[in-house]
Amino acid sequence: MGTPARALSEGKIRGGIVVILVMTGTNPYSFDRLVRPLDEMAGQFGWDDVFVQLGHTRYAPENCQAEPFVERARLLKMVEESELVVTQGGYGGIRDALFYNKPLVAVPRYPALGEATDCQEELVRAMESLGYLIGVYNIDNLGSAIEQARTFLPAPRMSSRIPELLNEYFASR
Repeated sequence: MGTPARALSEGKIRGGIVVILVMTGTNPYSFDRLVRPLDEMAGQFGWDDVFVQLGHTRYAPENCQAEPFVERARLLKMVEESELVVTQGGYGGIRDALFYNKPLVAVPRYPALGEATDCQEELVRAMESLGYLIGVYNIDNLGSAIEQARTFLPAPRMSSRIPELLNEYFASR
């Protein structure tokens, strides 16, 4: 699993703020392969500020707070306030974490393991090659990826000038 060198932040979940937010998405398949080892690490290292959005994952964490589904506005607030996001390799979770410029670890789901109908590895590898996230293709590397993410910042992304141009256009009218 890899060994993180130290705990992330001190303390418990404070007023809904989590240090590590884990999102498995709304895919109708279980993602035990991600949630179980993360829960074990939380217990081993005393992480008491981890929240897991389980989706349809069957495994019930013992060392993390967890809920199957979280209302979108609340989930986005959790993303914004978290220190680190671990997500499945789908576009939605990656997009949300990058919007808030969060250190991001992405674990692709694999159809061969019954985790999805489409393989997410291509997206994760492409986003990783651009410097946006840390990909985990072997779950045994999850701990070291989390440790690496502690000092990782996603590469800057090109922002769209469309809103600025529209504002300029309408201001000149």
